[in-house]
Amino acid sequence: MRVTPAIMERMRAASAISKEAGRDEGLKIARESLLEVRDLIQGVQVSAPFGNVKYALEVFSVLEGFEAQQLVQ
Repeated sequence: MRVTPAIMERMRAASAISKEAGRDEGLKIARESLLEVRDLIQGVQVSAPFGNVKYALEVFSVLEGFEAQQLVQ
C-alpha cells in the first residue's frame, strides 16, 4: 500500500489530538482503503496493532455481512 502525504497528514493531525483519535483515524483510513480495492483483490491481510485483534476486525466492519462479534469471543 502506498501511504500518500495526505494520509500522513490525516494521521499526524489526528495523533496530535490524542492517541485514541490517531487510532480511530487509522481505522477509518484502513476501512476507506479496503472499500477502494475490494473489487480488485482476492484477499487482504490486516495487522492487529499491539496484538489487539478487536481493532483489526473493525477494519472489516465496512463489508456487508461481516460480523466481527462472531469471531471474537
